[in-house]
Amino acid sequence: MPMGFKFFLTFPVFLFFIPLVIIAQEISDTTSTSVDKQDPLVLASDEVIEIETDTLENRPSTAALYSAALPGLGQAYNRKYWKIPILYGGGMVVAYFINYNQQLLKQYRDGLIALIDQDDRTQPFDPRLDEKDYQRAVDYWRRNRDLLMIGGVLLYIINIVDAHVDAHLELFTVDDDISLNLEPSFNQTVMQTNLIGLSLKLRFN
Repeated sequence: MPMGFKFFLTFPVFLFFIPLVIIAQEISDTTSTSVDKQDPLVLASDEVIEIETDTLENRPSTAALYSAALPGLGQAYNRKYWKIPILYGGGMVVAYFINYNQQLLKQYRDGLIALIDQDDRTQPFDPRLDEKDYQRAVDYWRRNRDLLMIGGVLLYIINIVDAHVDAHLELFTVDDDISLNLEPSFNQTVMQTNLIGLSLKLRFN
């Protein structure tokens, strides 16, 4: 397996330590802090100050930050654990095909070099192909590899956007006073005849 592909697969493991520092900082911010009894500004010696930072308002930015640091961590933060295997499964598929296209690109590129270098000691792997065939193959596999790399970047961005949107949805609540009803309606046409139908009414009580 090429070294670049191994790095592509193991890179998220190294990124895992980044969100651990962020989570540790968040836990430290949200825990209770005892107040020094000798502080002149303290009114009661046993007062405890609660510092709460993980509110609904800042959850979207926190989830996006976690997913940016390590794909899937924002989904775990939002308790959408079922999305993590899908995310990493898609990433593994993209990584596999990037590596596959890179290997074929190298094979045809080496064949093209062997064909045009005027060196009898190097021979292309398929002597039936001419220079144009090799060049077309090189261009084809390079384009496929580049498109897959773009797809990997888009998957990474989707991972961040998904975590951000999921956290935003927690800010929305469905009020019991909102109702959507299907009711019969009676209208008159320009010919002064009654028209019976159905209407969909949204009420805010």
